[in-house]
Amino acid sequence: MFLAIFFAALIIFFLGTEWFNKPFLGLERYELILISAGLYIFINIFSYSLNLNYFYFNDDKDPIIIRYYPMRPFARKKNALQIPKISLAGFEIKKSFFGLKKSLIIQQKTKKGTAKYPAIGIGALNNNELNILVSQLKRYVKI
Repeated sequence: MFLAIFFAALIIFFLGTEWFNKPFLGLERYELILISAGLYIFINIFSYSLNLNYFYFNDDKDPIIIRYYPMRPFARKKNALQIPKISLAGFEIKKSFFGLKKSLIIQQKTKKGTAKYPAIGIGALNNNELNILVSQLKRYVKI
């Protein structure tokens, strides 16, 4: 939201001031507006592709509870997993996009074998939070 307000104010500034009646740094007013709009679109596509989520993890009681929902502006579906500690079969953390996009894949034991849950974007976690998550999940995985 802040980003949209900032770029809207910047474009209004380009349109409303007389500074930009003449070329500024060799660029016409419309070129500055197009560059600003392109930069705004690039930043949104970049942040959208990282798949950042608000992430909640609780293992105080028996089912491990993981809640997450995307930080994307138009994708507000809340998701939750409840996995009994004894049925956690494993987990995997995949890194991509130069290590900026991190995903958690949980595996659960079922009667028919092992089931994998869809990847959960955990790129918003810092290294300390990620290490805590990994150590807590390792406690319940039986090798």
